[in-house]
Amino acid sequence: MFIFGIPLSFFIPLVVHAWAGLATGVLGIVTFCTPKRQERHPRLGTRYLWAYTLVFLTATVLSVQRWSVDAYLFGLATLGYGLALSGYAVRRFRREPWIRRIFGKQWVIAHIVGMIGSYVVLWTAFYVDNAHLIPLLNQVPPLTFWVLPTLIGLPFMVLSISRFAPKMGGPLSKSNMQRNEVAL
Repeated sequence: MFIFGIPLSFFIPLVVHAWAGLATGVLGIVTFCTPKRQERHPRLGTRYLWAYTLVFLTATVLSVQRWSVDAYLFGLATLGYGLALSGYAVRRFRREPWIRRIFGKQWVIAHIVGMIGSYVVLWTAFYVDNAHLIPLLNQVPPLTFWVLPTLIGLPFMVLSISRFAPKMGGPLSKSNMQRNEVAL
């Protein structure tokens, strides 16, 4: 059976994939903009992960059906979902002894890199796969869509890390420098 000339076995996962991608994109922005407190941010982050799970599963189904053309999309889906899953897991299990041993207080950095990184991969995959269908974007060189989402996302990652990650022993304050001079 076909819908708009597309086999039903491809059309249904494609529709679910598009809606899940839209939900993931919107949830990513909303979660990023939400104050980082106990209730709302983690709850939205969980929903982001569930939406990304659906994106990953449907991307897998779609890629397998057109492997010769879409194998790279499976790679991007795996990378993005892996980042989202690791970013979520390090936040969720931050009090577990093995996470504390690996990351200590710096689990926040792994969380930020995982979540923002997954968002960047989501948009990279979208543009690489669909830019040729969007007027004006179809005139931009394809390599742009492999690089531009990272260039846009990187400042947000750096800003978030500088704002939320625990500070490591930075430069000495004036009073600490005076104490150190007296001790010498």
